[in-house]
This record gives sequence, structure tokens and C-alpha cells, in this order.
Amino acid sequence: MLEKKLIVVGLPMIAVTYGLSRFSYGLMLPYINETMKMAQSTSGFISSLSYIAYCIAIILAMAFSNRAAPKTILIVAGFSSIIGLGIISVSGNAGVLGLGIFLAGLSTGFSSPPYADIIDKNVETKLQNQTNSWINSGTSIGTALTGVIAIIMTDSWRETYLIFMVIAIVVLFANYKVLPKNQNHALKENVKAGFSKEEWSRAIPIILASLMLGISCSAYWTFSRDFMLQNESVPGYLGEWLWVIIGITGLLGGTAGVFINKFGLMPAYRISVIALSTSSLLLGTFADYIMIGFLSPALFGSSYIFMTGVLIVWGISMFKSNPSFGLGIPFLILALGQALGSIFSGVIADQISYNVLFIGASLIGYISLICKRT
Repeated sequence: MLEKKLIVVGLPMIAVTYGLSRFSYGLMLPYINETMKMAQSTSGFISSLSYIAYCIAIILAMAFSNRAAPKTILIVAGFSSIIGLGIISVSGNAGVLGLGIFLAGLSTGFSSPPYADIIDKNVETKLQNQTNSWINSGTSIGTALTGVIAIIMTDSWRETYLIFMVIAIVVLFANYKVLPKNQNHALKENVKAGFSKEEWSRAIPIILASLMLGISCSAYWTFSRDFMLQNESVPGYLGEWLWVIIGITGLLGGTAGVFINKFGLMPAYRISVIALSTSSLLLGTFADYIMIGFLSPALFGSSYIFMTGVLIVWGISMFKSNPSFGLGIPFLILALGQALGSIFSGVIADQISYNVLFIGASLIGYISLICKRT
């Protein structure tokens, strides 16, 4: 029964920290640029700040996982999100916007690892994969919500971020009330076990996969909507509803845990990577077709959430003695790849074209198929 309560509060928290606080930037970028007139390279750099913040926060979350209670870390995540979203809403230049994006980005790194620890301590083993996967699918809910609000609010991006901040306050309060009280921390022996040479050696494939997939998907998160809105060959509503399609189809990614339990980890990994990479390839080569305007984001949304669910299960299986660390490592490397990818994506979009950017991103994704669990 507790797993259902964890999903009820955990899924919205991930929706706030990932969907509203982090990935909403790519959605709101066209409206923000109408106000600030930023170059694509500047937009890409600001996007990278969110991923850099994520890397810093997830390192801190892992470092303090055996010193601070998971609930405490989640409260920090909530406040970081609230403050960051508030700063974004009042930003008047790229510098202040970047600060808000950075602070909001911290919330994502602080939010994921604690849930892995809470689930490990409070949910029976056979239900842990499903619980982790469904909480992880909160990203899709947040993405769809940002899309709907953006359509309703049109270009009122400041007011939109204020609404996001209010939602973040409500979700933080719900987590504070529902999450289990602070529990005894894991023994120090468990921490040492999580850093054994054998486990690190076995984790090399997932580290490489996470890095390449982070680089690959960063272009889509940052520039796909801007690209579709600029494409005069397709109806404008495709660009407007792109984020909603990504978010709604992302709910399919919540089935990752069930799929892995039935068919295995590596088949789940391969399917998610092929679908994710194909979504970028279609956008770069056939974006002029209306059907692709629906198919590409549907593939991306469902496969991205599914893929991150696979990384969660894969990582935890590599570091069984420390679930927080097992989840944190692939997500940290994924974010590092996204930070690097965002910077390069902005430069490529500036100097060459969006088409080349998305085709190149897809190729990097396909290459990650060589990685497999040892």
C-alpha cells in the first residue's frame, strides 16, 4: 500500500523538478527569446546550466545519502525548485535567467536519489522496479503540463513560471506530509560496498551509454520545439502541441519496470535506444511531413522516459548495496552528456542547421547500442 502513496507524491515531485523546473526551458525558449533576443549559442549555454546544476546536486545527494535523511534531501529539492522558478519569472536579462535556470536545475539532482532509498527501505522487492519506473514517469506529466499551460498562456512566459512556482509549493507540502519520517541511515559498510572496484568495472558500460544518450537527446529537449515553430512547411499547431505529445506519450515509459521484469534489461535498453534515436533522425530528415510532426515527439516522449527507467534499474542492479548511488551515477552521467550536448547543439544550430544537428544526435544515440550489461 505504501508504494501507491509514494507514487502519488513522488510522481508529482519528479513532474515539478524535471518537467517544470528543467525541461520547460526548451518549451518556453521561443517566448523568452521574443523578450530577450538571445542568440542560439547563448540559449544553448543557459540550457547547459540546468544540466550542470543537476550534476552538482546529484553528487551532493549521493554524498549525503548516508548522512542526511532522504526526506530532508527532497525538501531541499522542493525549495530549490520554488526559488529557481521564482527567479526565472522575474528575470530581465540572460544573466538572471541563467541563475534561475541553475537553481531550478539543482532540484532535479536532489529529487531522484532519495526516492530510490525510500523505495528500497519501504517497498517489497518485487514491486521496486515498477515503483521506481512510475515515479520516474513524472517527467512526462510535468512536460505535458508545461505544454498545456504554455498553450493557454500563449507568450506570457513570466506568468507561466509563477504558476509553476505555485504548483511546486503545493507538491512540496504534499511530500512533506506523506513521505515516511526520517529513518535510520544506511551503515557505513554499505557505502564502501557501493564503491567496490568490481562494481565500478561492471558499471563502465552504463556510464558510457548514459554519456552518449545524454549528448544525443539534449538537442531534442532544447531545440525541437523552436525548430518546429520555425518550419513553415507544417502547421503551427504541431510546434505548439509538441511538448504535450512528448509528455502524454511519456506515460508509456512508466511500463519500463514491468517490461524489464518480463523480458529482461538489455531488450528493454535496445528498444528504448532505437526508438529514441529514430525520433531525432525523423525530425532531422522528414520534418516537413505532418505525420512526422506527431510520430517523432511520440517516439521521443515514450522512449526517453522508458530509457531513463531502464537506466534506473540497470544502475541499481550494479550498486545493489547503495540504491541512491546506483540511481545517481547513470543520471549524473546522463546530465553531464546533456550539458555538453546543449552547448554543442547551440553552436551547430548557429553555424550549420537544425537538420544536421538532429541527424548527428541520432547517430550518437545509435552508437550507444554497443553498450551492454556485463
